[in-house]
Amino acid sequence: MTWDPASAEGAHLCAECGVIVLPAGAGWEHPGALRVKFSQTVCGSPRPGRPAKDREVRYGRGNEVKQDNAVHGQVDDQPAAGGPIVVACDGSLKRNPDGPPWWPISWGYVATNGQWGLGWTIQSAGVVGNRVLGAELRAIFWARERLPSGQPIEVLTDSADAVGLTERWRGGDLVMPPGYSVERQSGNEAKMLLLARRVASAPDAFQASWVRAGSGHPLHSAADALAKTARLWAFKQISKDQARVDGARFATGGLASWQRRSSRT
Repeated sequence: MTWDPASAEGAHLCAECGVIVLPAGAGWEHPGALRVKFSQTVCGSPRPGRPAKDREVRYGRGNEVKQDNAVHGQVDDQPAAGGPIVVACDGSLKRNPDGPPWWPISWGYVATNGQWGLGWTIQSAGVVGNRVLGAELRAIFWARERLPSGQPIEVLTDSADAVGLTERWRGGDLVMPPGYSVERQSGNEAKMLLLARRVASAPDAFQASWVRAGSGHPLHSAADALAKTARLWAFKQISKDQARVDGARFATGGLASWQRRSSRT
């Protein structure tokens, strides 16, 4: 089944997953070819967002948000989850030790289905407020963005503030972190607002739990290593290719330790 962009009259981006949606009777639907093409991320409850651009129609999906400098990967042969996907997330904010003073926000995540990612960006405190909390929430955002949209997830984070905020989102209160601005000159959706809406729209599919930083939790330790790897890439101390190699190593090691720990309980 091949996607035919010529059949996409009235196409919009789905506000839930970013895949093209088309009018269908009184509602909207994802075309069958795109449900196959994007089977890992397409949602089951399409809702129209903005009209799709020509290049987005040709590809079959778009980016509702600005992309970070990031790499994502997959550790194969992970056991099937009997419940929610567990995903550890961590963020990092550190000043560049060399050269011009700047503070990249870096993040990492690793999930029990084998998916992992790391990345970085630059944002001022005038946009995101508390950048330490912003880094943690950014890790959670990209984990939710990349993991299968129809499957529940349990987030592990060392930020009690992030846990408290997402609990409010689950209850339908779309409050933003203090100082966080939702206005973007690009017209793109603010990441935290998009995350809040997704959590609020399916509260039973999202749960966040606190873990102590440095406690040796295998998944969270791996997420911490991924965030620090992204920071080294941001500082140009390693290349993107090296970040990908190191990221795969940390994710593989963290998942192996997690499986050993799980097998003993």
